[in-house]
Amino acid sequence: MASLDPIDTPVNANPYTLPADRHGWRGLSLPGHRRRKWYTLLHNDTVLVTALLLIPGEASVRHSHETGELSIQYDGVMKPRVLWHPPWEIHSGAPPSAPDEAARQAAENEALRGAEGSPMVELLERLVIDNRDMRAKLDAISQSQREPRIIVDVLFPPFKTTIDDPDYPEQVTIAGQWYD
Repeated sequence: MASLDPIDTPVNANPYTLPADRHGWRGLSLPGHRRRKWYTLLHNDTVLVTALLLIPGEASVRHSHETGELSIQYDGVMKPRVLWHPPWEIHSGAPPSAPDEAARQAAENEALRGAEGSPMVELLERLVIDNRDMRAKLDAISQSQREPRIIVDVLFPPFKTTIDDPDYPEQVTIAGQWYD
């Protein structure tokens, strides 16, 4: 664990010049694309500030913090977002699973069967196909991330993070920086 930063000393942290114990990777042991490069920018008795590099296509790990988390996210050069996750709110993680494709297909087939013999069946078939195509395009757009993002997370004492993710073998609570 890195030593604590003095509370009465200004800090100007360059993530690329930090010592080895103040940066690393999270999620390397998990299946899929779950990696996160992290940097400890400031850590003392009152605050823990971590910068994370989000690589396009990577998903984070679901977790919560005992005292909440202030998260400043940069989606682009001039597009910061500031989020507050209250204590114990589970956040991040893989996006929700897509609706069951078999169930959706069955519903579409049922609708088409119900329209048999109707002059509207051809129009309904075309609408089902167009809807399926648009859904695929929308899913692809919403899941694409073309450039890396930066997140600056601010935690408060006691700096406890609980990992609650289906890909982890068990729920675990970490005090301090999250080394993974």
